[in-house]
Amino acid sequence: MAKGESGRFVTITGPMFSGKTSRLIELLEREQYAGRKIILFKPAIDNRYSTVNVSTHKGITLPAVVAPIGKEALPLMRERSNSADAVGVDELQFWKSDSGVIEFLEGLSDSGKNVYVATLNRDHTGRPFENTTKALSVADEIHMLTAVCAKCGADATFSQRILNGKESFGKRIVIGGKESYEPRCRNCFVRPK
Repeated sequence: MAKGESGRFVTITGPMFSGKTSRLIELLEREQYAGRKIILFKPAIDNRYSTVNVSTHKGITLPAVVAPIGKEALPLMRERSNSADAVGVDELQFWKSDSGVIEFLEGLSDSGKNVYVATLNRDHTGRPFENTTKALSVADEIHMLTAVCAKCGADATFSQRILNGKESFGKRIVIGGKESYEPRCRNCFVRPK
């Protein structure tokens, strides 16, 4: 970054299959093309496609640092972010809400680094994730993405958990892909009773 240039905090959010990770990778690659050094973090609990890369559902990857999801992640993230101009975090919703990750990332942005986070907007019951709400509230720029509803083709803003083709509810965090979730619009989304 040029001297005197301030950082920014960019939040990318939407339901499953809306292209959040693709947008995150695209923005970080733009930083690289501009000659800036990047660092990308992924939560240790998300090993769906790779244990060492952030990966889209379509298989596009970018190397990442795997970090724990609690407060113990902050020293690692601080150390690895020191020499970076831009910092990316994928699947921000998985970090514990009391981990201090949002405050840490906002501090990086305040110090002049560009921060990019990709995060689900809501859980499978339709409730917003706490880290997503916080990230939206401190963002300088928001990319609100939609997917295509698996039922009717409308713009989808919800992630429906499914099991054997039917809506399924249970614990809040279940890591999965197309076998476990589908995008739904508000009219087709089924909330728990």
